[in-house]
Amino acid sequence: MSLLRIIQGRVLEWTASLLTILITGLVFLQVINRYIFNNPLSWTEEASRIIFIWITFLGAFLALKSKTHISFGSFVDRYFATGTRRIISNVVNFFILFFLFYLIGVGIEVLGKEVRETTTPALDVSYSFIYSAIPLSAAMMVPYLIRDLYASKWKTVTSAGIIFTAIMLVLYLLFGGERFSAGNPILLAVVCLAIQILFGMPIAFSLGLTSLIFLILQGKIPLLILHNRMVGGIDSFPLLAVPFFVLAGELMNTGGITQRLVDFAKVLVGHLRGGLGMVVVVGEYFFSGISGSTVADVSAIGSMMIPGMKKAGFKSEDAVAIVSAASAMGILVPPCIPMVVLGGMTGISIAALFLGGFVPAVVLALCIMALIYIKAVRADLSRQKRLPLREVFKSVVGALIPLMMPIIICGAIISGATTATEVAVIAVVYSFLVGIFIYREIRKDQIIPILVRTVTITGTVMFLVGTSSVLSWIFAMNQVPQKIGGLISIIAGSPWVFPLIIDITFILLGAVLEGLPAMIILVPIFTPHVSRFGMDPLHFGILVIASLGIGIFMPPIGIGMYIACSFAEIDIGRAVRPYMPFLLTLFIGLIIISYFPWFSLVLPNIFLPNR
Repeated sequence: MSLLRIIQGRVLEWTASLLTILITGLVFLQVINRYIFNNPLSWTEEASRIIFIWITFLGAFLALKSKTHISFGSFVDRYFATGTRRIISNVVNFFILFFLFYLIGVGIEVLGKEVRETTTPALDVSYSFIYSAIPLSAAMMVPYLIRDLYASKWKTVTSAGIIFTAIMLVLYLLFGGERFSAGNPILLAVVCLAIQILFGMPIAFSLGLTSLIFLILQGKIPLLILHNRMVGGIDSFPLLAVPFFVLAGELMNTGGITQRLVDFAKVLVGHLRGGLGMVVVVGEYFFSGISGSTVADVSAIGSMMIPGMKKAGFKSEDAVAIVSAASAMGILVPPCIPMVVLGGMTGISIAALFLGGFVPAVVLALCIMALIYIKAVRADLSRQKRLPLREVFKSVVGALIPLMMPIIICGAIISGATTATEVAVIAVVYSFLVGIFIYREIRKDQIIPILVRTVTITGTVMFLVGTSSVLSWIFAMNQVPQKIGGLISIIAGSPWVFPLIIDITFILLGAVLEGLPAMIILVPIFTPHVSRFGMDPLHFGILVIASLGIGIFMPPIGIGMYIACSFAEIDIGRAVRPYMPFLLTLFIGLIIISYFPWFSLVLPNIFLPNR
């Protein structure tokens, strides 16, 4: 094994693991000192944020290595032959390399004397150490992309190189310098972004490269602004909750939690008509309160329930439809990573968002369960026998420990005792103790992979947040939200139409871009007009999350349905027709939530009246 592979393999995985342990320990130390010894430490938050920045860019590299960055590849896969797809893939790699070489070159320039002599207030750490995470991460990514190019046929690589050079030359000749300002630069940026996403470039890199092209062609804004805005978008203590909720979910998933929650759901609804389908919905509601990730939800519930439903007589496509609908609802049940990011973006209380999601999730769950019951009656499905009292007792007891997780999370936040980030690290400690010492289902050899997955997922999410913050800044400088907002005002016309515009827009873009990228792009555009139409910002946030959840499972491009279909071993085409009644039911539930804000606001108004 080469030295490079050793460094980029075991060394980086151990580094990622140690950084995750270190940041968890620091925030937990902060919790202990603040709430037990009443002696808050001034340096732990700053140290945690510095490590968080390093985890983000290390995770971005690990995500590139494992090819888990969010991308939209169905257009290229569907409409181009194999040879053409390889050329397109190499063109994408050339553009990403261009972006990475910029991050390296300008990143080294950023580390100059001015940054080097500027230090953080508490720890007196040079900002050059913080900013060096960007060029170092980019430098690690470069060999992997070059390796992909080297593995291709030289004719394919040559064709891709010519196409890349031609595109860059045409862009400069048509739009460089004064010609850029004379045209419509924002329209050019949007078109460039759309083309990159359409042809399969990871969305995080599409956002960063679009920003870079804009800055190069515009020629008046210093290029180092990209580094500043990327770090600025990530450097937030509330966003530190992301890796902790991911880690807590990974620990609980590995510790045998899913089966215990499913057993408990069988006790509650398994005896009803269509009971096994309802078990999926109730089990998803419980499980989503632990995982914090829609992809984790559909993966865990799908892998466990779809094979069992097939054995019980459900058609594969019907099982996929039920699991997809339940997982689309589950995004509303806290903890929810998009809620954390949304709160960081808008200033909406994360605690209020967590509380606001419970009742709307119940509304969608009841709608789905009503449809399952109607279909079961029409199919004349018999009821399942109630479980023996001994099995009921065993299932209830087995679910008590997992169900304590959302209770701890929401209870701590509602009481105001801790922030979302602090309670997230408490959830990590709780999950670790349960998995290691109570259930004893987490083996020692699983710990490093769990930590590496945590860093990888964190890097995927936060690198996206960082690059999108640059493009959001560019849009804000050019008053794009105000211009689009004017168009929205014309289309909406009244407060009654505005919620429908939100629902449809976020569902459609959420299907194309997955949930988080769509939210990051659209929320700054809609936010200035929420109060204008008399909508509570918290209600707006709940509608955004609910719509994105539906969009992730919107056929034929929603990524969630592909995951569910993979567990049923069927093509998505078979699942579309059975899923359509569930999609309609979800949309009806969304309309109910949209026009009755009480469902979103009732719990926050009770528990957080001063939110």
